[in-house]
Amino acid sequence: METDLSTIAILPLPFSPEQILIALAVLIPALVIFNLLLVTEGIFETIGLRFYQAVLVTTGALLGSLIDIPVVPVGEVVIAVNVGGAIIPSFMTAAMVASGRVSRYKLVAAVIAVSFVAYAFATPVPGLGITMPFYIAPLAGAAAGLLLARGCRAAPGLAYAGGTMGTLLGADILNLANPGVLAALAGGRATTLSIGGAGIFDGIFVTGILSVLLAVYAGRSLREKGGVCPQEGGE
Repeated sequence: METDLSTIAILPLPFSPEQILIALAVLIPALVIFNLLLVTEGIFETIGLRFYQAVLVTTGALLGSLIDIPVVPVGEVVIAVNVGGAIIPSFMTAAMVASGRVSRYKLVAAVIAVSFVAYAFATPVPGLGITMPFYIAPLAGAAAGLLLARGCRAAPGLAYAGGTMGTLLGADILNLANPGVLAALAGGRATTLSIGGAGIFDGIFVTGILSVLLAVYAGRSLREKGGVCPQEGGE
């Protein structure tokens, strides 16, 4: 008795395992950055930018992550600011104030509140920089925006401005203004300390994005329950 067995043809892969690993090492970070850019672009539209403006700001933040501008030399240490991680969030805040989307007085109050929180939780670590639990500043920014805007639609913009500028002031500037902290971070050698140096992955930039997300969803929930902004109603 003869039995016919199906034959499975095993074809050689067109790429070697090394080539596949290299491709994955390139594609996975690229996909992460691409999705981050999509989310970021949507966030900037939420706080009042038009689509093309949001795209320009997002692209500028990504490219600006590669650029550090020296600002202040302190002995052998040079303090710099990163275009993507610090200058663009500052520019965004100034633009919102100039256009009237954010109240100047409420912005000052939000920045002061967030800066106190950021300064309290920021920890200078020699060889690493100034660290802080990633959720602290976004929660503070969102809370400040919601409270000062009373849960209304102005809350996301105020959360972004207060979160980014409060983190910039409280975590970075106030710590770098301390000679002891500056010396500890430098470690006794000539170096450059960059504010916002991680670009789109820096605490300042990320705080702005997460603050807006938290303020949007919390504010929507408050409005749907009818407890705030009755003139705006539900979404």
